[in-house]
Amino acid sequence: MAGKNFLHNTQRKIQKREWYHRNKETVLEQQKNSKNKKESQRKWYQKNKKKCIARAKRWNEDNPSARKLIVERHKTKNNPTGVWNDGT
Repeated sequence: MAGKNFLHNTQRKIQKREWYHRNKETVLEQQKNSKNKKESQRKWYQKNKKKCIARAKRWNEDNPSARKLIVERHKTKNNPTGVWNDGT
């Protein structure tokens, strides 16, 4: 009986995996536009805001070179005058 149940569970997992891969874009779009997800994420962030900000500040202090690289990438990505213009 246990072997039969295991086989059924394995087949079910395979079916679910195949279904997800066939419908991946639709599923991701639904998740992206889900009002429940946005609301739950908003509530979670409000509840854990201080902890998130403290963790981000601690990471910035511990990784100054990585932080500098991220800032530089952001500057070049969002620079309307072009990458080679330094603003002078």
